Amino acid sequence: MFFKDILGHTEIKDQLTQSVKDGHVGHALMFLGPEGSGALPMAIAFSGYIFCENPTDEDRCGVCTSCVQMNAWSHPDLHFSFPVVKQKKSETADKHAKNFLGLLKEDPYMTLKSWELAMGEEKKKSIISAEESQEIIRSLSLKSFKGGHKIMIVWRADKMNISAANKLLKTLEEPTQKTIVILVAVSPEDFLPTIVSRTQKVNCGKLKDSDIAHGLENQYQIDPISAKKYAHISDGNFYLARMLATHKEQPTDYLDIFTRWMRACVTSKMPDMLAVCEKIGTYTKDQQQYFLEYCLQFLHQSIVYVHLGEGAARFDDEALDFARKFAPYMEKADIEGFEKIFSDGHYMVERNINPQLLFLKMSQDMMKLFKAKS
Repeated sequence: MFFKDILGHTEIKDQLTQSVKDGHVGHALMFLGPEGSGALPMAIAFSGYIFCENPTDEDRCGVCTSCVQMNAWSHPDLHFSFPVVKQKKSETADKHAKNFLGLLKEDPYMTLKSWELAMGEEKKKSIISAEESQEIIRSLSLKSFKGGHKIMIVWRADKMNISAANKLLKTLEEPTQKTIVILVAVSPEDFLPTIVSRTQKVNCGKLKDSDIAHGLENQYQIDPISAKKYAHISDGNFYLARMLATHKEQPTDYLDIFTRWMRACVTSKMPDMLAVCEKIGTYTKDQQQYFLEYCLQFLHQSIVYVHLGEGAARFDDEALDFARKFAPYMEKADIEGFEKIFSDGHYMVERNINPQLLFLKMSQDMMKLFKAKS
């Protein structure tokens, strides 16, 4: 992973490279950014730049021994920690390292949900446990293989439980020489204040629409007009934009079925509801999951519409007309209830539940929420 491979964030890249050239790299950093913003690939590129034996002003050289190892995702002094669903008390991330790196190579912009799906554990809560923190401390206590820096990237460090955070705190307070810990997270609010105060912040933030559109055009050969449209809908999330752009079903197809589904649930018209469930039942498993992710995104943007206005919501022209009618239902609705229905449905699709029965059950649950609203 090179800096040049990462979309946008030009100023952050310049700040990070300058910190290395000036010798002002902190021993504990916190890379912050919403899902799909590139905080994780940024942390990896930064690590590679630190390891590089002949870095340029803008990026690592790509040909030295350390860069060759980074290219192969096998640098001996770069370590990863990440949330897992524990099957037994002593289990740590090491058991899942091969699968994690495999998914990371394929999709550096991966989300927590996509990782949990890869583990087959989306229904259960993944965490970074006290045992995992102890493993982080042990890894950092070992001597560097190459005699230089040791770097630990803790992805979704905001999933640390209290016990894990307390164990890691001492390492942040009293680091060993040439040891760097990079915590990658969505928000600092989920950390202990003592951890936040001991880290140097790198705020990646949402990607610009122009950066996402550029990535879609160059990496996936999406035409400029469509790329701009997907970028707008995704609201700074390259993972979501790529999913929409590369999938067989287009957002307009999802919008049509979502519109019919919500209207059937609001009006409690069973024939319409059955027709929608039958249509969704013809989708592949991947299509069903992408459709539910689209539903969640529409739900979230509807909330933005209600509280911040039409201009702040990320709807394309086709979706805006329905959003004007649908968003008011979200003003005082059971938002968590709707999110749970869609998220649970996403999990059940992965478990190969009969889709028509599954979506009919989801429809009935949403009918109850809409009735409570009315």
